[in-house]
Amino acid sequence: MSLDSVLVSAIMSKDVKTEVEEQDIGAICRLMDVNDIGSVVMVKRQDKEQIPVGIITERDIVRTLGRKAGDLKEPLTTFMSKPIITIQSNSSAREAMQLMNSNHIRRIVVVDPSGKIVGILTEKDIFRE
Repeated sequence: MSLDSVLVSAIMSKDVKTEVEEQDIGAICRLMDVNDIGSVVMVKRQDKEQIPVGIITERDIVRTLGRKAGDLKEPLTTFMSKPIITIQSNSSAREAMQLMNSNHIRRIVVVDPSGKIVGILTEKDIFRE
């Protein structure tokens, strides 16, 4: 099976953990620990929708705290990667891999045509195929 024929929607994880920008980094670390995950998508609420605005990964936290003795109450905008890179759920795994490579990222948020989060795709998801 070719990466061109595999859709992102078929291999992505649909259980995406999100948090609002106003949350502190301690809460994000607890969310990652409890769910055994390496990233949390940061969102802003607009009406009843959650609009993705960034992503915080374990690596982001380590880099930020490693550069300075950071306060765990610092705003999440200090830690998160933005702007967020997204891909449509009907894109191919090859397109996702190329987008991840060109942006030097290991995870990509999957959205529907209206920009609503429907999943997350990691390098591991692609390599399993």
